[in-house]
Amino acid sequence: MRRALHLWAVVLLVVCHATAPLRMPPAYALSQDEEIRISRQFRREARRQLKFIEDPEVELYADRIGRRVLEAVGNIRYPYRFFVIEDSSLNAFAVPGGSIFLHSGLIQRVESTDELASVIAHEIVHVNARHFHVLASSTDVAMLVGMLGVFLAPVIGPAALAGPAVAMTRQLEFSRQMEEQADNLGVGYLARAGYDPQAAVTFMQRMSRDRLLNPVGRPAYLLTHPLTDKRIANLSASIRAQGLSAPRFRDADDVQRVKLLIALRDKPDAVVDRLRKDHEKHPAAAMPAYALGLAYAATGRWVQARDMLERAARLNLAVPNLYRDLGRVYLHTEEISKAHAALERMLERRPEDPISHLYQGRLFEKESRFREAARAYLKARQLAPFWPEAARRLGYAYRKLNQPGKAHYYLAQSYLLRDETGKAIDALERAAQQYAPDSPRQQVIRDEIAAIRAGG
Repeated sequence: MRRALHLWAVVLLVVCHATAPLRMPPAYALSQDEEIRISRQFRREARRQLKFIEDPEVELYADRIGRRVLEAVGNIRYPYRFFVIEDSSLNAFAVPGGSIFLHSGLIQRVESTDELASVIAHEIVHVNARHFHVLASSTDVAMLVGMLGVFLAPVIGPAALAGPAVAMTRQLEFSRQMEEQADNLGVGYLARAGYDPQAAVTFMQRMSRDRLLNPVGRPAYLLTHPLTDKRIANLSASIRAQGLSAPRFRDADDVQRVKLLIALRDKPDAVVDRLRKDHEKHPAAAMPAYALGLAYAATGRWVQARDMLERAARLNLAVPNLYRDLGRVYLHTEEISKAHAALERMLERRPEDPISHLYQGRLFEKESRFREAARAYLKARQLAPFWPEAARRLGYAYRKLNQPGKAHYYLAQSYLLRDETGKAIDALERAAQQYAPDSPRQQVIRDEIAAIRAGG
């Protein structure tokens, strides 16, 4: 309860700076530095309260979508971060300063990556357009309290949300103005990013059907993003007016794979049993064998995982990510030469895959080839700069190479990405001690320490 109050205090910090409606100039606006500081404070407290999914595939899946949309946005105001919260509710929310959170329940409900991208694009618009400044007037902050409070229902309890949720209904007309802007801009970004803008409509239509079938237990996402038939019609009209259409060429959609990995976190035995039965019904099909192999790997049954993935390979070598999964399994079953071969084939197909580079680094580490491991981890970090695990493994590799300055520095980067600023500063101080006082490298590290302290 005490921690919940701490998180609520961060929410109130945001609320205290809420300003006038969208059509009026704000009486006071947070600077971008202040918004970024709030975002970091919120993340630090949220990590104490909520369960962040740190599975590399789930993490990088959300991050990859977000980065792709941001490239289409162009004018980026904030250092955006994308997170997946382990929570079965259908929800997504953004915090001023660029932190965007997706509940695992939302991912389980979308039917394509395009639909999830539509939600992420929508949230990016809310942040980039600084809608949080105009959610409520300085004399009526209940709206913003309610909006942020709904996100935190698992922490503070639903009873605490009753008043704010009611207060939110008084602001629906104003809220719809922001939703319309987020819808119109969001689908444009979606199309420019190579996703199908129509996916935003199909997602809303399904949410609308859910609302009609279950009017009492409305999903949290509908509380913070009120949905009407008019809004859906306006969105369809906007897509037509902008001349937006589905891309001609499509990448393989990883959404089903990610949904499986999330489901395995919740009920692993039940999922494995279901997939085993599916494989028994279709023994000559590659995908049931592949899915069962993934499930075995996710639950640490490495030999069974190897057997199923090898079976899938015999049936269809074109299964996406198959060689990466085989490389990871061979790593655990100590079949080193097979692991090398599988990961090399995967990287021939997808040289820009950070997870494969990380697994390759771990394979080099197992062989005590720490220089090659460091190169693999550095490549993974270059491809996924916001992935803490890549920085962490790079730090350990440099420790093995007896380069403590680099080791402490990259460990500090991994702490920063997990919002552990105290540990990050401590690691950077240790890194600085490895360089001469007048060296350029130490000055860079000292500047970074000062920037972290100033950022809060």
